Amino acid sequence: MDKSSTIGDLKKNIEACTLCEADLPYLPKPVFSFSARSKILIVGQALRMKAQETGIPWNDTSGDRLRDWMQVSKEQFYDTKYFSIVPMAFCYPGKGKSGDLPPPIKCAET
Repeated sequence: MDKSSTIGDLKKNIEACTLCEADLPYLPKPVFSFSARSKILIVGQALRMKAQETGIPWNDTSGDRLRDWMQVSKEQFYDTKYFSIVPMAFCYPGKGKSGDLPPPIKCAET
């Protein structure tokens, strides 16, 4: 199997994931952006609500700060030639008492 079909299979598996559906406040909506050709991999803890709503990772003020700190445009940031963006959990985990919940352990382990 070549690298591109392996990546394609992985993306399909992630898109179909319902591992933690019973634990989520919303229907699973895996959000990620990656390719085999990316030069930089950004791994985040979990999605925030805006990413869940828009389907775009780091699509919030923390993403604006990260892009500013890295001195890259949104176009560069979301171009998988340059960046892959993968959270430890692919879906928004919900709100806790003091902010967003961490990714479910079973998601991070899987």
